[in-house]
Amino acid sequence: MSDIWEILHKPDTVVFFDIDGTLTSYNYGKHHAHHELDGTPEFRDVNIYADCKRLKPLYDYISGHDVNRLFCISREPHGHEAWKSEMVEKLYGIPASHCFYALEAKEKPQIVMNKVKELFPDIPPESVVLMDDNDDTLGMYMAETPFCTAHPMIFMEHL
Repeated sequence: MSDIWEILHKPDTVVFFDIDGTLTSYNYGKHHAHHELDGTPEFRDVNIYADCKRLKPLYDYISGHDVNRLFCISREPHGHEAWKSEMVEKLYGIPASHCFYALEAKEKPQIVMNKVKELFPDIPPESVVLMDDNDDTLGMYMAETPFCTAHPMIFMEHL
């Protein structure tokens, strides 16, 4: 059985959340999960994060954990970093300064490794959880870091 739920609830655990699909539900478009302009030049000018809603199970967890131990790591090829960070801070209270971005998902493991080394140099690997909704990214984390991984659906299992 998984020990991730217990690890997530230890006060000394550090968590890196993905944003899209983890802290947001992908309901950016009128008729599609993604914004209809995604991939077009006009997409750069649309703040798709302005109307995002808080996901209650994740909010409940975050509001009960030390925000100094909570971070975000997100792929962002569209230049929406400021809007994403603003949304995360507004909805979840995770400071914008705790949000880190990569152009490609394959960069995420190294960014996390560097940040953990910088901010928590003596933390045991089993006290760091990397939460992502993408199986490929979770696989990269497992292959390239010593840290725990979790899928956001874990919160649905414990409702």
